[in-house]
Amino acid sequence: MKLLELIDELKEEINESPKSVFSNKKAVDAEILLELLDDLISAVPEEVEEAKKLLAEKHKVLEDAKKEAEKIIKSAEEELARKVSEDEVTKAAEENAKELMLKANANAKEITVGAKEYADDIMKELELYFSDYLKLVRKNRMQLSGKRKTERTLEK
Repeated sequence: MKLLELIDELKEEINESPKSVFSNKKAVDAEILLELLDDLISAVPEEVEEAKKLLAEKHKVLEDAKKEAEKIIKSAEEELARKVSEDEVTKAAEENAKELMLKANANAKEITVGAKEYADDIMKELELYFSDYLKLVRKNRMQLSGKRKTERTLEK
């Protein structure tokens, strides 16, 4: 900043210098100008050093920001990969669950059909058994009723 102030002083000195009577040229005080130029020359290294420091600071800030941005991007990519992986695992689990449900339903139908067939077979056997038993009961009743008739006729 000192450089700009010195340059402003130099301009002011030139602008405030008196003009020559017969031309546009100005008469400046050489000592003052030389003094200002010496001050400028001595200020340049200070300003350059300050500019270098600012530039180094700028580079450090940019580098830190770049590293931070890379961390954020990496973290976001990892999070995305994790979510995609979770999504794929969820989809696979859902597919497996659907497949298991279909198999379970098919097995349940098979078992139900098998149980009904088995129950029907048992009922048929019972029906045949009771049919045969009923015939036997009827036959025995007939025999009993025939004996009773004969006994009644004999009693009379």
